[in-house]
Amino acid sequence: MNKNKLTAALKKKALGAAIAVAVSTPAFADVTMFGIVDIGIGMDSSDNDVLRVDGGEGRTIELPSIWGIKGSEDLGGGLTASFALESDLEASTGGTNRGGSTLSDSGARFWARQANISLSNDMGSLTLGRIYSPALLAIAGVDPRSFYESQSGLVQYATISATDNTNTHVDVFMANAVQVKFTPGPLNVGIAYGAGELAGDTGGNSNMHVGVTYSAEDLTVMANYIKNKGNNAVNDSFNENEKSAVGAKYTMGDIKLAGYYIKGEGNNAAGVQDTDNEGIALGATFMSGSNEFDISYYQTTNENTGVTDNETDDIILAYRNNLSDRTTLYAKLCNSDRGANGPVGACAGVSGENETFYGFGVFHKF
Repeated sequence: MNKNKLTAALKKKALGAAIAVAVSTPAFADVTMFGIVDIGIGMDSSDNDVLRVDGGEGRTIELPSIWGIKGSEDLGGGLTASFALESDLEASTGGTNRGGSTLSDSGARFWARQANISLSNDMGSLTLGRIYSPALLAIAGVDPRSFYESQSGLVQYATISATDNTNTHVDVFMANAVQVKFTPGPLNVGIAYGAGELAGDTGGNSNMHVGVTYSAEDLTVMANYIKNKGNNAVNDSFNENEKSAVGAKYTMGDIKLAGYYIKGEGNNAAGVQDTDNEGIALGATFMSGSNEFDISYYQTTNENTGVTDNETDDIILAYRNNLSDRTTLYAKLCNSDRGANGPVGACAGVSGENETFYGFGVFHKF
């Protein structure tokens, strides 16, 4: 082989090696896959229900079945870049999401839970994209049932007022969001704005979600606020809603006491207020080795003037056996006494019915 051919061959090999390194090296220094698989078996006392195997969005499960990828890179100087992509999973059927057809339904998107990028340091973070609402994260920390996916304060929180805003999914997720978080010491303040992107009205379809948490030693206190403008370019007060809550959690050794007060208001399609609901949650969790027991009470009331039979009372008993840090067996019972005009409540019972829901299952985190 002459000198020119040898030089060309070496250059070709060097280029091939560089391409291989570029392809095999991740853009972020630390990329991981994560997720949860939760499948439960349950039924209720009503005559028209059947035995159900639930692996997505139902009454039986404790956690959502999800999967995703996340990564981070140390940029130096105390600054970190990170991303998160997270999707729903219907574990009992193998479906890729929980269904849904409209933009406000999480099932209409593949990365239905998170799709965002962040820059952060010791003082806080800036996040862009689809996120968990900071209001949700604040109240989750003081719910007696830790906002488990079903039969917990999550259901009360999600249903206490509603909107046609397509930028949020039941105030759990926010799309087109810009979020700023401040985390100095025990204080955590999250403020997120969702750009409505509605032609003809800069405020229409927009969102403002705020969550504030202060945690010191064994005590956590929180407050949150949500306002979702309606999806109407003529008048964005049509179908707008508001929520706010205050709550606390106190830990005494193996016992956790928690509770909150929540208020939800909303307008109808004519811009007239037709939702005025209030809710409370109180409960305790007891831990003994690998065992957890919790008992909680949720009351949700329709406060509209002149409405009768307007209260929903839910009592939930649950047991979890943590077989490891990642695998848990659970069983629970949820009794719902819902008035004919009572709001949905934590158990999601039927209007005018007294029902008892039963379930047991297992979840694994990876």
